[in-house]
Amino acid sequence: MTSILLKNIKQIISPLDRGSQNSGAEQSKLSLVTDSSILIENSKIKEIGDIHRNADRSIDCGDLIALPGFIDSHTHIVYSGSRYEEFYQKIEGKSYLEILRSGNGIGRTVRETEAASYEKILQETSARVKDASSHGTTTIEMKTGYSSSVEGESKMLSVMESINNTNTVRVMKTLLPLHSVSMGKTAGDHVDFVLEKEIPILLNRADFVDSFCDAGAFSPEDTARLFAAVVPKPLRLHADEIQNIGCLNLSDRFKISSADHLLKIDPDGYNKLARNKVTANLLPITAFALNEKYPSGRKFIDSGIPVSISSDSSPLTRNQNMQFAIYLAVRFCGLKIEEAINAATINAAYSLNIANRTGSIEAGKDADLILMNLSDYREIPYEYASNPVSFTIRGGNILQGYS
Repeated sequence: MTSILLKNIKQIISPLDRGSQNSGAEQSKLSLVTDSSILIENSKIKEIGDIHRNADRSIDCGDLIALPGFIDSHTHIVYSGSRYEEFYQKIEGKSYLEILRSGNGIGRTVRETEAASYEKILQETSARVKDASSHGTTTIEMKTGYSSSVEGESKMLSVMESINNTNTVRVMKTLLPLHSVSMGKTAGDHVDFVLEKEIPILLNRADFVDSFCDAGAFSPEDTARLFAAVVPKPLRLHADEIQNIGCLNLSDRFKISSADHLLKIDPDGYNKLARNKVTANLLPITAFALNEKYPSGRKFIDSGIPVSISSDSSPLTRNQNMQFAIYLAVRFCGLKIEEAINAATINAAYSLNIANRTGSIEAGKDADLILMNLSDYREIPYEYASNPVSFTIRGGNILQGYS
């Protein structure tokens, strides 16, 4: 038995796990305990409070605050290559669809990732994962989608499995076969290929299935074909990022864990999410990168919709810092800091079906924790340009070497 005592913690901040996502007024509530300790045994939180037991290792945390590890529930972090030219194309005023039609955008990453070896993709992705961990992330949802072949998608899943085995972060694997229409195929032909070739081989290796349902990608009808073929596999959905083409109508037909992006949602979309209990996953770093109007987190919460926050780390938004996502959510999406912490922890955990293991600081849950050198949790967005994480703990494994 291995035990760690984190003693004299200045603040222990945790969402309240009520058995489902926190929404409405509940999303602004946190548990706050001062001058307390956390005992970890065999990768689990054993006890919280005034602890006087001996442990194999004892760490004085008198200058630190503790939070649950951040849960990044939407990333495209597994890929190879760079799209820095696209950064300048955006500054020149080219639209997402113009860039896509020119052969850049997703298409470029597909070509570079397919050409790269498993080892190269693993090396590049691991560096990004280490950066995420250093900023307090302990769980990352990772999507496939940068390949037009079964072999390429399988290679991406293998990278995810290897990273999960390092115990640096918990990896949740999402199969995203409808991401970019393969060159030379129509969207319908691409869906046919996915249903006939990819799904039979790859579905059982994934935790979720997703579709990029938007202008320039796949239609609600394309997405419905995929979702109908993979039920009861849990579903996620890109929607209303580029244009609103009616993708949220799918939530009336399918049980969707989260709808992500939502930059162009309309009033009927809010009603659909609330009625069908779909988590609204906001990706403010993407709005920042695209210079788009930020989604109104306030409107989602006031509509009774549970909100999560993710980084959307990708070749387009090369930023996996959940602290920065929280800053943007508070500064530009209208969330209170308490709502943003709930969004980045327990609500994300529920959307990934792992809230029984993580997302809050409670006895019996995995020891996924962040220790930050701050005087108060409300300083997190205030300190967005620095990294106050002293160390991240994933499953009781203390990750050293950070500030």
